[in-house]
Amino acid sequence: MTSLAQDAITLFVVIDPVGTVPLFLTLTRHLDPVSRRKVATRCVIASGLVLLAFLVLGHGLLGALGIGIPAFRVAGGIVVFLFGLQMIFETEQKNRTAHGESGHDLAIFPLAFPAVAGPAAMLTVILVSEPGRATLVDRVLVGAILLIILATTWIMFLLANPIQHLLGKAGANLISRVLGMLLAALAAQTALDGLSQYIATSMPVVTIPPASSSE
Repeated sequence: MTSLAQDAITLFVVIDPVGTVPLFLTLTRHLDPVSRRKVATRCVIASGLVLLAFLVLGHGLLGALGIGIPAFRVAGGIVVFLFGLQMIFETEQKNRTAHGESGHDLAIFPLAFPAVAGPAAMLTVILVSEPGRATLVDRVLVGAILLIILATTWIMFLLANPIQHLLGKAGANLISRVLGMLLAALAAQTALDGLSQYIATSMPVVTIPPASSSE
């Protein structure tokens, strides 16, 4: 699997357009179709702005805070791994705990954050745009992939009712668990790569002088 394909799969899984549909339906059940479409559009636009900002400025922020890439890869891998486990074992947690609060725009909270552009998505965007690993062209391609995934999320929001009827509760749960398992595996690999990178750059290099030949 190429790095770009792996990045695309990871971003799709952490944004989780399929798993967010039930939450969208729950939060917008009292809205008419026009208002629901507006909420979906504002949510996707806000999520895109946040994630693209992390794509462009994320590494500058890490540098300002003095956080090294290996440490961030390990920490990010652990966080995303826990997010994948949550998808596997607590599929309904989003619907149980996330709810709109009085005076808040549903499109911003909790749909854009933390449902679509959550911490796992932000961490993943920074990791896949790591300097030295991702060139400027790679970042542009990651940005394009991100926009495609968000557009897919928007379409699925608009088709939320038919999708829910097609998949059913069991089907949506199954898809979320499979994606969660895939995400956990990718996150574990990310953490291991970060640990290997740290060891390779931190361990002192020991050179053994050649044995002198006796005459």
